[in-house]
Amino acid sequence: MSARSLRLLGRTVAARSVFSQPICPTIRHIQSSVPDSSGFSGSDNAKNNTNLEILDLALTKVPDLGWSSTAVARAATELGYSSMAHGVAPDGAISLISHFMDRALDETAIEVDDQLHEFPDTSERLRFICTTRLKQTLPYVQRWPEAAAILAQPQNVPLAMRHLTNLSSQMWYLAGDKSTRIDWYTRRSALAAVYLSTELFMCEDRSPKHQDTWRFLKQRFENMDSAAYIGSKTVAFGEQFSRNLFNILASRGYVSH
Repeated sequence: MSARSLRLLGRTVAARSVFSQPICPTIRHIQSSVPDSSGFSGSDNAKNNTNLEILDLALTKVPDLGWSSTAVARAATELGYSSMAHGVAPDGAISLISHFMDRALDETAIEVDDQLHEFPDTSERLRFICTTRLKQTLPYVQRWPEAAAILAQPQNVPLAMRHLTNLSSQMWYLAGDKSTRIDWYTRRSALAAVYLSTELFMCEDRSPKHQDTWRFLKQRFENMDSAAYIGSKTVAFGEQFSRNLFNILASRGYVSH
């Protein structure tokens, strides 16, 4: 494990003692190389590493096969495992989507770790972190509405909201906010709304190098500096999430108006 990854892992552990919500999905891919002290057997660790290997390869199949169990089965076969490998994606496509979101957050945290000192204030650091995370989705941008449609299914909405809440908390923490002030939830709700609306906008953006997306993100951050904006997003966060998600899915034909 690199020194940078060790620093990040240590910082994540510290964050868990500050916030009531888990800040990061424990840097799952880093943990796989850390000696196990939990009492689980080596075979459990080997199985976990195998599952991660299959899911990572399955992500390369998404542009062609979508967010599907077929993508996982194809990856397992290519790696020499049974296409019916048990435990890899017990919930089908949603397991693959969840794996991507965990992995993207891990990689974002590591990528920005040594660059955040270049930004003079919290807002600029947050925008840089958001941009870095959004770029993790770019290879799948044509398929992301499909993932959004799966996440929007009633049984998956709690998972989607947990990922979004965790993402917002981790971005604030990485940007240097370690407080437990009374507006902790309001600021995280506002950032989550900014991130989600930009991600959905990116799915429809056809501008060169997604310039319109980065302009859209900048404008959302300018709005987020408004206390009135933050207050409104706290009240209407669930409604905003549902409305934005519905609009992008309807524009792609995944749901009916």
